[in-house]
Amino acid sequence: MIDGMTIGQLARRTGLSVRTLRFYADAGVLPVAGRTDSGYRVFAADAVARARLVRTLRELGVGLDDVKRVLAAELSLAELAAAHASAIDAQIRTLRLQRAVLRAVARSTEPKELELMTDLTTLTADERRRILDDYLDAVFGDEQSAVGERMRIGAPELPDDPTPDQLAAWVELVGLLRDPEFVAASRRMAQRALGEGTAPDPDQFELGKAVVEHAGAALRAGVAPESAQALAVVERLERLAPGGPEDRRTAADRIEAFSDRRVARYWALVAIVNGWPDRQARAPGEMYDAWEWYGLALRAHG
Repeated sequence: MIDGMTIGQLARRTGLSVRTLRFYADAGVLPVAGRTDSGYRVFAADAVARARLVRTLRELGVGLDDVKRVLAAELSLAELAAAHASAIDAQIRTLRLQRAVLRAVARSTEPKELELMTDLTTLTADERRRILDDYLDAVFGDEQSAVGERMRIGAPELPDDPTPDQLAAWVELVGLLRDPEFVAASRRMAQRALGEGTAPDPDQFELGKAVVEHAGAALRAGVAPESAQALAVVERLERLAPGGPEDRRTAADRIEAFSDRRVARYWALVAIVNGWPDRQARAPGEMYDAWEWYGLALRAHG
């Protein structure tokens, strides 16, 4: 008779069931040292530690093939742990996105919305970034653009555990970036900006801030663009224009060309997806409201 433990003794020392130990032995991860005269399995002393290691790895979700590689010294425990942790991280990200989709769809009963959200959120981070890159390539091509670079730097990054609002914003954002009309309008704005010069004038930034401040205040106060009060705002802003005031209708045409509200919506959606402060989510719309009012006032008094 071979010295060692019976499967029952091994079960008592490891806390595992006889059925589980038999399964491990049949799978080749728990070698049998021999058999008794009656044909029962006998295990060596190191089977206790080995069985406990197998149990721990299996509880962590490690497959039997990888368990065998560790036990055969083909793969170190550290390498296995690192690889398995990465796999679990990926699974967690997927589950979080699935949870976010379900929470978002719980507010809607549209099956198509569920399908769209699922398709868009199961993309990899690189695939999601490609959506923006395709839009920028269609709009700017190979031309260097400060606006394009700003959009790349402030790219929307859907978090691993998005809120329903972030998920809804991401879906709307993708729809906007894939909208042929928005792409065409963006391309027209980019070409016009390129034709007027790519180097931004710092003084124009100051004028832009003044427009948002003064035209925005007039808009909030309910001042009509065609009123005498609006003319006073126009004249005040014209005094701030670098190089002096230009033809009002020409200026109004430029403002109209660059004041597509969908651009404001784009930045508002990016702010939601990226979790920026609520003020940043509202700011683009307020800025475009001010510029739109200023364009109308210029045209009314041109």
